[in-house]
Amino acid sequence: MRLAAVLLLLTALAFGDAGVLIPSDREKLDASVLSLEEMSIDVRIDNGDARVEIRQIFLSHHNGVLEGNYLFALPGRATVSDFAVWDDVTRIPGVILERKRAEELYRDIKAQAIDPGLLQMGERDADEARRTAVFSARIVPIPAHGTKRLEIEYHETIPVEKLKCLFAVPLRPDAYQAQVAGRLRIQFELRSKHPLTGVEVVSKSYPMKIGESTPNLVKGSFEGRNVTFNEDFAVRYSVDAKGADRMEVLTHRDANEPGFFEASALIAPGQASGAGGGPRTVVALFDNSLSMQWEKLERNFQALDTLLHMLRPADRFNVVLFNTEVQQFAPAPVGADTAAVEKALGFVRASRLRGGTDLERALGAALAQFSGGESYLVLLADGSPTRGTIRNAKLASGYAAKWKQARPRTYVFAVGDDANMPLLNMLGRNDGIVEWVRSTEPVEFKLNAFLAKIGQRPIEQLRLVAEPAANFDMVYRLGSETFAGSEAAWVGQYKKPLQASFTARGAREGQPLELRAQAALPALSAEHPQLPRTWARARVDALLEKIERDGEDRATIDEIIRLARKYKFVTPYTSFLAAPRALLRPRLIRPGDPVLRVKTDPMIASVVALFPFGLVKELRYLKEEDTWQTRFLAPVDMNDGTYRVRLILRDRAGHVYRESKTFVIASQPPVVRVRLDKKRFQRGESVRVRASASRTTRTVYARMYGIAPVSLRWSAQEGANAGEFTVPEHLAAGKYVLTVTAEDFAHNIGTQEVALEVLP
Repeated sequence: MRLAAVLLLLTALAFGDAGVLIPSDREKLDASVLSLEEMSIDVRIDNGDARVEIRQIFLSHHNGVLEGNYLFALPGRATVSDFAVWDDVTRIPGVILERKRAEELYRDIKAQAIDPGLLQMGERDADEARRTAVFSARIVPIPAHGTKRLEIEYHETIPVEKLKCLFAVPLRPDAYQAQVAGRLRIQFELRSKHPLTGVEVVSKSYPMKIGESTPNLVKGSFEGRNVTFNEDFAVRYSVDAKGADRMEVLTHRDANEPGFFEASALIAPGQASGAGGGPRTVVALFDNSLSMQWEKLERNFQALDTLLHMLRPADRFNVVLFNTEVQQFAPAPVGADTAAVEKALGFVRASRLRGGTDLERALGAALAQFSGGESYLVLLADGSPTRGTIRNAKLASGYAAKWKQARPRTYVFAVGDDANMPLLNMLGRNDGIVEWVRSTEPVEFKLNAFLAKIGQRPIEQLRLVAEPAANFDMVYRLGSETFAGSEAAWVGQYKKPLQASFTARGAREGQPLELRAQAALPALSAEHPQLPRTWARARVDALLEKIERDGEDRATIDEIIRLARKYKFVTPYTSFLAAPRALLRPRLIRPGDPVLRVKTDPMIASVVALFPFGLVKELRYLKEEDTWQTRFLAPVDMNDGTYRVRLILRDRAGHVYRESKTFVIASQPPVVRVRLDKKRFQRGESVRVRASASRTTRTVYARMYGIAPVSLRWSAQEGANAGEFTVPEHLAAGKYVLTVTAEDFAHNIGTQEVALEVLP
């Protein structure tokens, strides 16, 4: 199949990036089975952070119960921050859990015919999740001829390019057919400390009415029926040049938390232009492997076409096609006259999509063509190697070593929802930049901003100084290189409320640049509630990059999971699971245990518990803990097992909701079985302890004379709780008893002792 033939087929395919619910036994949208009845989109942009809330109601036209796959792709700078499903009139909010645990619970809850929803990055595993912008949610059950309501919220950072911004909600179709909403509502609000100008709704399918418009606040709305999603909802606006070369500082702080700040420097455009300067050498690497089919290929070719036509006759260029093989337009770079450019584009159109992707070989072929001067290696690809070196860190480090010989600026234009951004970001750190465009989002704004940077230099040695320095911790820069006409931002924590100074220093076009701001760091501030999550996301991104570079380690993964759970966002190692809370964390008690505790939504005004042994108790609200509680007695003759308490919840408007809470009667101690590789050890030798215990076990510890207690943690690879200790050098020879203790959630304790000998 030739490239030109593929481009002709692109318009025949469509897949809804807006969020489509597809029955799990089908591969594409079918409105005769599931249709989108209602959709509402609430957008609030606060100084470059866009919070997007999407609510959708799907209607089943099927006679039986369905399980569905909810699929959507987000912009490259977006983070999922909330997820919920509805069971009839009851909202079931998502809870962040470790990915593997969420999948286990989803399978268990689904088997009980209860209504869970599981949302995670990618559709298979954490390794795929680090390389995709596609999110998936499994939804079950979808009742026959009933409705299924879904909610999702995400945050996105809106960049500034040449003092212009573009915001878009992904609605345009990508594959299969376009989605139609029976009713669509959009609410839009834009706030900025930097004055705004020229707010314009780009998308013609959603003619938003502007209700309020000032230099710092814009509000608008749209409502329509039977709306076909044939384009994204997009708004373009500019930042007033009068507000450039200025810093702004946002703050947020809750009680018992560190404070968070974001310092942003809006940098005025410089005087230099990309049209000037000496001749440049540009080598474009064009991915024409089979992974680049359809919309990805169209965007890739559009980027190449625009790049070659912006070159000057004095420039030199070459095009390298790569899949399993590598093909060059010319043996060496040629002059960028009109005839050569058209011939090169014809060379690409006549090529064939084939096989896999040997990115390592393509990068090597491109580097060999540079011989000094101002040079650019422009990679147009999804960054998913399947031949040669395929591990991200190894491929990137190999490229960096070879790059030092010629040092071309490495510009990466990533294409596709599944672009391998960890690898492409590492490649772009070789004196370059990275831009990412999804398969369906408007490409022109990002592409033009990307190509305009060829021939320009970024703000050099740009850094933030926050004083007093001892009051600040874990400060991260948002984004990578900053050019004149764009915005640089840093996010971090502060310890104490005080008056602080912020200074951004660098060099613009060879001249010193210094921007200053004074800001009061408050003791309490509810403004800008996105800042804690923005900081946590920046911290997690740094940890994920560490994993890509150095490999996984338990401490790093644990910190990612902790931050994601605390600040509520999805990562490759965490998922949202929406299910009744009682099923996520069943309570284990002994007969006679007197306390039942329940967390609810803020609207609930009363909770009554109906116990399975006939007791009815009203719960009392504990304001300090935001928890409902009652004391009760479980009969001593209750058998061990799982029991369900029915809960009657009434909100302030008088509406009644029914839920249930599961608890487990556990009177028997855990059964512990211990394994050692051997029974005799030298001093200084490591002892590996493996222990299996009952399913309800909460903690497992190993203890022996002369050593500190050792926590045994679950190891999937070993199929047991495992840990190790070193026999102290000072320990006398002789026989010792190793005691392994397991405690369950009901505080029952089981033990096993094993003997070992320390040799002289």
